[in-house]
Amino acid sequence: MEVSMEYTAGRGKQAEVWVDGNLLTVCDSISAPDGKCPPGALGKVRFTYMSAAGLSWDQAVQGNRARKKRLEPVRGWSYAGYGQVVSVMPVVIDFGLMSMEDPNWTTDESLVGCYVKVAIDRLEINPPSRPDWPDGAR
Repeated sequence: MEVSMEYTAGRGKQAEVWVDGNLLTVCDSISAPDGKCPPGALGKVRFTYMSAAGLSWDQAVQGNRARKKRLEPVRGWSYAGYGQVVSVMPVVIDFGLMSMEDPNWTTDESLVGCYVKVAIDRLEINPPSRPDWPDGAR
């Protein structure tokens, strides 16, 4: 996945990034607290999202009967996310452009392969995650 910064208002604020040729509005979690990330290629990053409203997985499946995979802009950094569940524990959804962990966990293996619709209230760009173990422990 090729990601580049177009513009940012600063850490925790609105930014525009290109992801494989698609311009997305996101919350900037990669700029330093005292500066803005400059425009250009970003290298390794990860995307996460938050949803304010709870949902049941039954509702999520009912919302994507057309089996779409895409992020549809709603406003600002909010999107309607249409994708396919590829794993549980954690739940990972393939939205076509990218795959992300869903904040709603389940152990229901029958969801794998299901197409779902989720509300993305804030799409964030983050630095790559670090392992949960100390350096040299592996």
